[in-house]
Amino acid sequence: MILFEGLHWVLMTTTACLVFLRAFQTQNVIHRHYYWAVMTSYLMAFAEVAVVLGVVDAGWSSVLWVGTGGAIGVSLSMFTHKRIVQCQED
Repeated sequence: MILFEGLHWVLMTTTACLVFLRAFQTQNVIHRHYYWAVMTSYLMAFAEVAVVLGVVDAGWSSVLWVGTGGAIGVSLSMFTHKRIVQCQED
Protein backbone atom coordinates (compact mmCIF):
# COMPACT_ATOMS: atom_id res chain seq x y z
CA MET A 1 0.00 0.00 0.00
CA ILE A 2 2.84 2.43 0.78
CA LEU A 3 4.35 1.81 -2.66
CA PHE A 4 0.98 2.46 -4.23
CA GLU A 5 0.61 5.76 -2.35
CA GLY A 6 4.11 6.70 -3.48
CA LEU A 7 3.05 6.01 -7.03
CA HIS A 8 0.26 8.56 -6.66
CA TRP A 9 2.73 11.25 -5.57
CA VAL A 10 4.98 10.43 -8.50
CA LEU A 11 1.99 10.52 -10.83
CA MET A 12 0.90 13.92 -9.50
CA THR A 13 4.41 15.28 -9.94
CA THR A 14 4.86 13.94 -13.46
CA THR A 15 1.43 15.24 -14.45
CA ALA A 16 2.30 18.65 -13.04
CA CYS A 17 5.46 18.61 -15.16
CA LEU A 18 3.57 17.52 -18.28
CA VAL A 19 0.84 20.14 -17.94
CA PHE A 20 3.46 22.76 -17.06
CA LEU A 21 5.26 21.95 -20.31
CA ARG A 22 2.07 21.90 -22.39
CA ALA A 23 0.99 25.31 -21.11
CA PHE A 24 4.54 26.63 -21.52
CA GLN A 25 4.52 25.31 -25.10
CA THR A 26 1.25 27.08 -25.82
CA GLN A 27 2.78 30.35 -24.71
CA ASN A 28 5.87 29.65 -26.84
CA VAL A 29 3.71 29.18 -29.92
CA ILE A 30 1.58 32.25 -29.23
CA HIS A 31 4.66 34.46 -28.78
CA ARG A 32 6.70 32.75 -31.55
CA HIS A 33 9.60 31.57 -29.37
CA TYR A 34 11.00 28.96 -31.76
CA TYR A 35 13.98 27.86 -29.68
CA TRP A 36 11.87 27.37 -26.55
CA ALA A 37 9.24 25.51 -28.59
CA VAL A 38 11.76 22.98 -29.90
CA MET A 39 13.33 22.32 -26.50
CA THR A 40 9.96 22.02 -24.80
CA SER A 41 8.78 19.43 -27.34
CA TYR A 42 11.43 16.92 -26.26
CA LEU A 43 10.74 17.47 -22.58
CA MET A 44 7.03 16.96 -23.24
CA ALA A 45 7.74 13.58 -24.85
CA PHE A 46 9.50 12.30 -21.72
CA ALA A 47 6.79 13.61 -19.41
CA GLU A 48 4.00 12.19 -21.58
CA VAL A 49 5.44 8.69 -21.47
CA ALA A 50 5.97 8.91 -17.70
CA VAL A 51 2.35 9.93 -17.11
CA VAL A 52 0.94 7.21 -19.36
CA LEU A 53 3.01 4.52 -17.66
CA GLY A 54 1.96 5.82 -14.23
CA VAL A 55 -1.75 5.84 -15.08
CA VAL A 56 -1.50 2.31 -16.46
CA ASP A 57 -0.05 1.16 -13.12
CA ALA A 58 -2.43 3.13 -10.88
CA GLY A 59 -5.69 2.80 -12.81
CA TRP A 60 -8.78 4.88 -12.03
CA SER A 61 -7.52 5.77 -8.57
CA SER A 62 -5.11 8.17 -10.29
CA VAL A 63 -7.83 10.62 -11.41
CA LEU A 64 -7.65 12.92 -8.36
CA TRP A 65 -3.86 12.93 -8.43
CA VAL A 66 -3.68 13.66 -12.15
CA GLY A 67 -6.20 16.50 -11.79
CA THR A 68 -4.28 18.02 -8.90
CA GLY A 69 -1.01 17.75 -10.81
CA GLY A 70 -2.63 19.44 -13.80
CA ALA A 71 -3.88 22.36 -11.72
CA ILE A 72 -0.45 22.85 -10.16
CA GLY A 73 1.34 22.54 -13.50
CA VAL A 74 -0.77 25.02 -15.45
CA SER A 75 -0.64 27.64 -12.69
CA LEU A 76 3.13 27.40 -12.34
CA SER A 77 3.61 27.49 -16.08
CA MET A 78 1.66 30.70 -16.54
CA PHE A 79 3.64 32.35 -13.76
CA THR A 80 7.02 31.03 -14.94
CA HIS A 81 6.61 31.86 -18.63
CA LYS A 82 5.75 35.43 -17.79
CA ARG A 83 8.81 35.73 -15.54
CA ILE A 84 11.41 33.91 -17.65
CA VAL A 85 10.59 34.28 -21.32
CA GLN A 86 8.86 37.63 -21.44
CA CYS A 87 11.53 39.21 -19.22
CA GLN A 88 14.12 38.20 -21.82
CA GLU A 89 12.21 40.16 -24.46
CA ASP A 90 12.54 43.43 -22.53
